[in-house]
Amino acid sequence: MSDTDLDIIHAVDYEMLKAVTEIFDKHNLEYFLLAGTLLGAVRHGGFIPWDDDADLGVPRESYDLFLEKYTNELPDRYKVQHFKIDSSVKYYVTRILDTNVEVREVRDTTEDTAKTYASIDLFPIDGTPNNKFVRKVFIWRIMFLRMLASMSQSNNIDMSRKRNLIEKIMVKIAKTIPFDKMINRRMVFSKIDKLLKRYSIEGSKYVGALMGAYREKELFPGECIRNFKKIRFEDTYFLAPQNTDLYLKWLYGDYMKIPNQSEIKRKKHFEIIEKNKVE
Repeated sequence: MSDTDLDIIHAVDYEMLKAVTEIFDKHNLEYFLLAGTLLGAVRHGGFIPWDDDADLGVPRESYDLFLEKYTNELPDRYKVQHFKIDSSVKYYVTRILDTNVEVREVRDTTEDTAKTYASIDLFPIDGTPNNKFVRKVFIWRIMFLRMLASMSQSNNIDMSRKRNLIEKIMVKIAKTIPFDKMINRRMVFSKIDKLLKRYSIEGSKYVGALMGAYREKELFPGECIRNFKKIRFEDTYFLAPQNTDLYLKWLYGDYMKIPNQSEIKRKKHFEIIEKNKVE
C-alpha cells in the first residue's frame, strides 16, 4: 500500500469515526476506542502510522440499540453490514462502509469476495462467567462456533496469522471440503449472538470482544470500562476506557514499544481499487 492509499484510508476512516460517534453521543450510547485504535491515540496521537483500520468497542446494550434504532441517521453513502441485515456477510461484528471508496481485502484469495469498501468495525463488548472453569468452557463454545463460521468461508481465512497445530489442520480441511455449502453461516452467527448476550458487563470480572481478531486475548478486566474519559485522536476527542493504562497493558504488555518490521507488515488489511470515487 502506498502512503497515498494509506492517507486516503485514514482520512475516510476518521470521518466515519466522527459520524458514528456523533450519533452515539447524541443518544447517550456508550462506546470506546478499541485495541489498536486506542493504542494509536495514546502512542501516536491518532492512527498508528502503518495500520489501516479503525475499531470501536460498544457495550452490548448500546450496540443493539444503535443497530435497532439509529443506523438510519448515518450519511447516505454509508452502508451498515451486519449478519441480521445481510446473510452474505463474512463477519459477526458490525462493519460501517463508505461506498465512495472501493478497496480490496488483501487476505482474500478470490477477486469477487475481496472487493469491499473502506470501513470501520464495531465490536460488541460482552461479559463472561466469573468462575474460571465455566469461563473456559464458555470461551471454548464460542471458539468452536467461530471455527464453523470460518470453515463456511474458507477463502476468507487469514493465512498469515500464527496458528497452533490443530488450527492448521482445521484450516487445511476447510480448504479441501466445501463447507460453504454445508454450513449456514447466518445460523452460526445467531447462535454466537445468543451465547454472547448471556452474560452482562455489569458484575463480570472479564469482559471484551471474543469475536475480535485475537479471540480470548481480547478479554480484559471489566473495571477498565466502568467509566470512560475523553482522549484525543487526530483532531477530535473520543471516549476511551477510564483505566486506559490497565487496558493497554492487558492487551499489549509494553504498549509504548514500537513493533518490529515483520509485525508492521502484517498490519496491512486493505488496498484501494477505486480512487476516483474518493470525494
